[in-house]
Amino acid sequence: MLHPKLCRMLNFVHYHAVFFGLMGTTLRIRSHRRIIRLEKVSWAYLIYSLFVGTCLLLNIYFMFPQAILDGYTKSNIVLQWNFFVQIGLQLMAILGCYGTIWLKRRDIIEFYKESLNYWKNYGKIMNAIVDKEELKELQLSLARTMWQIVFVLYSYFFFSSVVQYQLLDVVTQYSLMALAGRFSHSLQFVAVKMGFYGVLILLDHQFGVIKLALRVLHRESSKRKWKTLRAIARMHLETLQLARRIFKLYDIANAIVFLNMFMSTMSILYHAVQYGNRTIKSDSWGMICGNGLVVSNLFCTLMLMNMLDRVVSACNNVGEQLKEFNDLPRINGKFQRELDDFAMQLRRNHLVYKICGIVELDKPAGLSYIGSILSNIIILMQFDLRRQQQPSKSQYFEHFSKNNSKF
Repeated sequence: MLHPKLCRMLNFVHYHAVFFGLMGTTLRIRSHRRIIRLEKVSWAYLIYSLFVGTCLLLNIYFMFPQAILDGYTKSNIVLQWNFFVQIGLQLMAILGCYGTIWLKRRDIIEFYKESLNYWKNYGKIMNAIVDKEELKELQLSLARTMWQIVFVLYSYFFFSSVVQYQLLDVVTQYSLMALAGRFSHSLQFVAVKMGFYGVLILLDHQFGVIKLALRVLHRESSKRKWKTLRAIARMHLETLQLARRIFKLYDIANAIVFLNMFMSTMSILYHAVQYGNRTIKSDSWGMICGNGLVVSNLFCTLMLMNMLDRVVSACNNVGEQLKEFNDLPRINGKFQRELDDFAMQLRRNHLVYKICGIVELDKPAGLSYIGSILSNIIILMQFDLRRQQQPSKSQYFEHFSKNNSKF
């Protein structure tokens, strides 16, 4: 069983996903003895999900301000193109997320059923093997991590909302409708990322439980410990298969999320440069919220990269823990065979997260991700400097008239 604090945080994530229609169905579980029945068809929730997706699509129309060329983007073509690119990416994000839910709904519901059977099969086994205090400490640590993630995500949303409101030159009914549309998309993006974090937290919990079980197994001297090792090996393989399956199901949606994160980070840093050189005017509160937006966005990106690398490493580094069993003075034949089979299983199965099966996300890829963002910001800054050094048409004609007056 999960600790109540971790359950509350996961329920908080689940309610976000349900509210924005990001689940395949509502999780109504009917359990009778050993059979778990999950409601396959929930037409009311499917219609609700379609309604939410349609509303978000319609909000894109209101997000185009009438005076886009008369505001702070009037003299900056980079900010104008950045606005249209972000609108296009938000459209792709909506179609990617809700398209995955609608088109792969049966596969997602089947995955829910297999996950519930998985938890039922291994929950009692792990509670009997793992030390209660160590399990409690692991779950409390994950609950604190999830709370930090939620805090950073909502801090990012708050600072982004304040900055976007301050960027309004004229507060009208139409501009407020456009701002409300942006807020709805930002909240939906927060819910999507929160759901991805929740999946990573659950996977991290299961791989952490496997490590705790191996630690307890290393200390005990039971004659039937080979059966326990077989159960642990089976649990590791099924957890790995569940991770691969969920990464595959949400591959397109996650790829678009990472692309949106890339463009959002670029946009935020470029706006920070414009704030710094006074191209965009702002007061002290705007500077404080702008700095908070930059910090929270970077924290969100780094936490996601770190959490993903942590899950992959927790799965692939179990083999290092198996080496500790070689130090045992006496190992019977059955336990040695199970140990060899587990080691062979680990060598043949590695967890790798790739975007669309092409780009592998790990620590080097995370550093390249941040480096590419900074490189693009430097290029845009050079474009700004070059554009500012070139005289405008009014300055050119003024200079031309002065030269003619001398003659």
